[in-house]
Amino acid sequence: MDFYLSIDGEKQGPFGLLKVGDLYESGKITEETLGWHQGMEGWEPVGEIAALESVIREPKKEAPDSESGLAEPPPLPEETDSVPEGGAVAIAAGSPLPEIAPREQGRPFIRFWARAFDYTLVSVLVFVFSKYNYPEIEPGEAVADFFARYLEYLQTPEARSVAQVQIFALIAWHFIEGVLIHLIGTTPGKALFGITVMTEERFRVPPLRSIGRSFFVYFLGVGFYLFPFNIIGMIFSFFRILTTGRCLWDQQLRLSVETKKLSSVRIVLAIVAFFVLLMLPSIKMS
Repeated sequence: MDFYLSIDGEKQGPFGLLKVGDLYESGKITEETLGWHQGMEGWEPVGEIAALESVIREPKKEAPDSESGLAEPPPLPEETDSVPEGGAVAIAAGSPLPEIAPREQGRPFIRFWARAFDYTLVSVLVFVFSKYNYPEIEPGEAVADFFARYLEYLQTPEARSVAQVQIFALIAWHFIEGVLIHLIGTTPGKALFGITVMTEERFRVPPLRSIGRSFFVYFLGVGFYLFPFNIIGMIFSFFRILTTGRCLWDQQLRLSVETKKLSSVRIVLAIVAFFVLLMLPSIKMS
């Protein structure tokens, strides 16, 4: 579980449970420091957040000196309706959570199909615009014979050339993907499935962070699209989204991914888009 804290009037986080405990032990936060985690309606003092009971220990308070009287409580942080540049915001206790750092939604299957569409789009374009032709099944040819002939083709220099073009195309695509996320916050596949990438403060992603995210995915998320690294990367990402709600690269780069629930219209549109994309190679072979 991730926690956000209001430190010196600024929203900071997300922090893990142990990190919150370290901040408390070092004196950087107290029981009165405002905190929030997913599921809470508003910001509350960390000493009153049940999820932090294991790391926040409120010290015993001595009885007030009868001569000095009770000390006046400190004023609550002032409310603000604006978000300063950079995302810092002062928050009043009990106020609703500002929509500047939404927890990343899950839906790993939707994100998988969005990336599968982008990958298929690049692969189809490589095939359509290249001078190479893959083997086609001949009339009356058995499926086993076709696969045997196809495996033989994969060992030829022509097939290795196609593979090299595919590799360079995917590297170029991840650079383009980063540029698209910076400019419009999405890609063709992400737009098809209603996915938007933004900063935690809901601002447009800076170019270096968007390109860095794209290649972060290329290295760890899909394992260079090479078996078995791609399977390992996708399984790791799948379970991390299910357990934490966000991928490793988005947490490190402080990015948020908004994934809309698929409607029936969007599902039909996605099926049609995949069908059209897969039919494009027939134009070259016809």
